[in-house]
Amino acid sequence: MIVLAFKTSIFLTLLTTGVFLFFGYIYSIIEKINSRYLLSTFGSRGVLFTGIIGTTIHEIGHLIMCVIFNHKISDFQLFNFKGYKYDDTLGYVSHRYNENSLYQKAGNFFIGIGPIISGTLFMMLSFKLLLPDKFSLLDINNFLPYLNNIRLENFFLLLLNLFKVLFRILFNIHNLSNVKFYIFIYLMICVSTHISLSKKDFENSSIGVFSLFIIFFIISFICIILNLNSILSIFINSILYLFIFLSIGLVFSIISLAIIFALSLII
Repeated sequence: MIVLAFKTSIFLTLLTTGVFLFFGYIYSIIEKINSRYLLSTFGSRGVLFTGIIGTTIHEIGHLIMCVIFNHKISDFQLFNFKGYKYDDTLGYVSHRYNENSLYQKAGNFFIGIGPIISGTLFMMLSFKLLLPDKFSLLDINNFLPYLNNIRLENFFLLLLNLFKVLFRILFNIHNLSNVKFYIFIYLMICVSTHISLSKKDFENSSIGVFSLFIIFFIISFICIILNLNSILSIFINSILYLFIFLSIGLVFSIISLAIIFALSLII
């Protein structure tokens, strides 16, 4: 039982951390390109134009996770209005935790990746609230078959089909006369250009990985003893849904990059 719990906890830890860190890395690459075009086209005004919302959502992601994992928030700044032109730090959250608490230590991982969750959730909620008719056309269940076998080929097929569906939903003749569509595009650009994880975020996340493994081991061991395998299956399925959820956010970021690139050619 212990060996099986050990193997299961390794799998769950790698699956969870792998998904978030993978998307965090991809988001970082896209954001760097986005920021380069944004700065070259609009200068520091582009940072202000997008950062007020984007950086705020980024830091709120850290803050929410600090609260959930009972970390003591010592100081924070949602957006650096005074020094955004000269300071690389557009916002920050300073927090402390009890190093003897397994729960709080594991929370470092989720605090580090918080902006990915808050950013993607914000884009999805904006999509639903501003374009509810279009949002109803997006059924996540339709994309689950692509993840039946975890392969790189299936991931690219998932992204390709998500891109086709979202592009068809968003960029049609009916939306061009809809003011809410342009508001959503603006919000999407704001968040996608500030969603990535900083080097410090990655470092903070790494602190909590081992504690996360211990928690997964305890849960796995209990589930195996009590024959609650269905709980583990539910958790794995939840990760798959989360994978699709983050993939949608990634497609939004790619669309945002395409829009900013087009503007850089026009302006």
